Amino acid sequence: MKTSAKTPTSSYARSNPHGLSLMQQNAVDLLAAGQNDTETAEELNLNRVTVTRWRLYSPEFRAALADRRAAIWGAAADRLRALLPKAIDELAEALDEADMPDRINVALALLKLAGPLPPVPAEPPDPEDIVRQIVELERDRIRTSCDDALDAMNGLPAYIEHMETVRKRLVRMSALADKEPAPPPADAPPT
Repeated sequence: MKTSAKTPTSSYARSNPHGLSLMQQNAVDLLAAGQNDTETAEELNLNRVTVTRWRLYSPEFRAALADRRAAIWGAAADRLRALLPKAIDELAEALDEADMPDRINVALALLKLAGPLPPVPAEPPDPEDIVRQIVELERDRIRTSCDDALDAMNGLPAYIEHMETVRKRLVRMSALADKEPAPPPADAPPT
C-alpha cells in the first residue's frame, strides 16, 4: 500500500506522542491559535476538506489538538492567576485612597475575569480514548438493559472488534483528506 507524504506513517512524521506529520502538526498549531479550517488550509496550501477531515475523523489529530488547546488554556489561566496578587494589592491600595477610581475599576475587572475560569476543552488527549468514546456512543444508541448477547443479536461485534472497525473507518475517512487536491496558489492564472 502506497502512503502519501501527508499520512502519519510517512517519513515526514515528527516524533511526537500522536505520530502526526509535520503538516498535521502545523495545522494543529494554527487551529489551536484560533484559526478556522479554511484559514488553516489556506496558510498551509491545503484543501479545506483535508483539514476538516483531520479534525473530524483522525483520533490522533483530535487528540493532538486537544493537548495543544489544553496547554494554551492552562498557560493563560496560570498567567491570569499570577496577576491576582497584584490585583488584590491594587485593590487594597485603592480602597485606602478614595480619589483613585480607575485603579479600583481595573482591579475589580481583573478579579471578575479571574472568577470561574473557563474549563479546559473536553476532548480527550489520547487517541484511544477518542475511539473508545465513538464506540461507546455507537453502542449506546441501540443498547438496552441486556448484555453482550443482545449486542450480538443487534449486529454489534465484540467491543474490541468494534474498536478496530471504528479505527479502520476513521483511518479511511481521514485518508480521504490526503486525496483532496491542494487549492491553486493565489497568484496562479485562472483555468
